[in-house]
Amino acid sequence: MKEKSPIKIVISKEDRFKATTSLDKIGDNSKNVRQELSYVETDYTILIDTIHRFLAISSKKKADPRLFWLIGENIIRFFERLDEIGFYLMQHNRTLARDIGISESSTKKIVSFRKRFSRISLINPAINWAKYRDNKVPLIKGNGKD
Repeated sequence: MKEKSPIKIVISKEDRFKATTSLDKIGDNSKNVRQELSYVETDYTILIDTIHRFLAISSKKKADPRLFWLIGENIIRFFERLDEIGFYLMQHNRTLARDIGISESSTKKIVSFRKRFSRISLINPAINWAKYRDNKVPLIKGNGKD
């Protein structure tokens, strides 16, 4: 099992995201930790910008549940990339909520929704996002998780 080190995303004075980690991780000379943290900073910035674009689209018209599926997909893939390089984000829902500009509970619901519906093709855009968000849309048997 791969040992994972915590990272914390902070916002610098220049409104840039910065990733920090533990001193134990920095003392590990087998990896270029600065390069990994730079990758995390860039990846996180792209994630937040992408989510902001999706949310801007959803606020201009009726909230399409597929947009929220895509937001959840981006969040899950970001966490998978962190896992691959041996990191995990401290207080991940709180950090994402802060940087996206939504509540922590909304962040949890979006990720939960995405985990529940494994493919975007399972999402019916005619069904209101609130029904998906509140877990009131049943999975069709045989169309759940792969």
